[in-house]
Amino acid sequence: MTDNATWWVWLQCALGVSSALRTQEIADAFAGGARAIYESSDYERRIAGVFTAVQLERMRRTPKDAATPILEECTATDVHILTPQDSAYPLHLRQIPNLPLALYVKGDLACLQGRLGLAIVGTRRADRKSVDIAGRLSADLTRAGCTVISGGALGIDSAAHWGALHAGGPTVCVLGCGLRSDYLSENAALRARVAQTGAVVSEYPGGAAPLARNFPTRNRIISGLAVGTIVVEASEKSGSLITATCAAEQGRDVFAVPGDAFGSTYTGGNKLIREGAKPVFAAMDVLEEYELLYPDLLNMRRAERNLARPAMDPGAVTVKAQRPAAPPAPAPQKPPSSAKAAGRNPRKNPLEESVLQLLSGDALHIDELMKRTDATPGQLFAALTALEIEGLVQQQPGKLFAGSLRGNT
Repeated sequence: MTDNATWWVWLQCALGVSSALRTQEIADAFAGGARAIYESSDYERRIAGVFTAVQLERMRRTPKDAATPILEECTATDVHILTPQDSAYPLHLRQIPNLPLALYVKGDLACLQGRLGLAIVGTRRADRKSVDIAGRLSADLTRAGCTVISGGALGIDSAAHWGALHAGGPTVCVLGCGLRSDYLSENAALRARVAQTGAVVSEYPGGAAPLARNFPTRNRIISGLAVGTIVVEASEKSGSLITATCAAEQGRDVFAVPGDAFGSTYTGGNKLIREGAKPVFAAMDVLEEYELLYPDLLNMRRAERNLARPAMDPGAVTVKAQRPAAPPAPAPQKPPSSAKAAGRNPRKNPLEESVLQLLSGDALHIDELMKRTDATPGQLFAALTALEIEGLVQQQPGKLFAGSLRGNT
């Protein structure tokens, strides 16, 4: 960890994490980096023309000590902090206009430099054919000397990481939460494997929760680390298309694997091809775009011209369950009584049942729910999300949650 880390983490604490921040302009406006910003007067910060009035006020109110607990935790947990002033900071990421002010890395820093980065993204609700394709593509690209980058989610992301690991190469997993967050326990073993040979990366410190708004912000890092982004299977509303959009805005290449013209989970990728993305049928379709640009980084003799070589068992990759078809409307029944008066039956998930019982009265803050359920942030977030989808819980301003059926009992 360099001495620069203190100042950049302070600046991140002051400005927050957002893809809307003009961080490249901020980093370039002060030759001395974040320390120079900290030591500058209000007048000097204002005339630099890169800060809003709100940001200037936040910097005035944020003490340097705000960075201390983050720095201490990273030291204790062997997490590297990379800043725009560090030589190990990924070069391609340094070139995007909204670069991370601080990057937290668990694993090998070397895999972020010196290899050609290619992102593979797609739906969490992937079918087995697409999982197999993603794994084979990833393995083939890895054998040719590339580093595969993805988001660590279920489905296509997991297949991309496992494919690279199967081929014996490093892979980079970019999270939308802190490295210590209890996020997606199904993939905990995968993240541990990735950190052994590659790197798990985030711009969120410590145990920052996996909030829904974090993941679109995270996607610019996935594309920013890569020279090109490959979409394997995605619907028109998939978050993977956000990554593809980020790639295009960053001046990076966009590729897509063609899919079923009538399958809703392939419409996004097919749309990208219609708009100019290069269709991908094998790793060579991607690699030939970079053969002359990066001859020292690629081993074209190991490049595959088809996807015949299996990478892994696609059935071993966890995918998110498909949305069930809407059930037919039930026949009118008499109003329920006693235990069914709340409009629900006992649930199989004890945590969800406990949350519903707690929210049968007044609305509760997220912190109070965590205390009363003794659940981790990730577990509670998952339970609340499931209940919100079912319409049983509503989120209110101020991180308050209430049972949506309270008034109907």
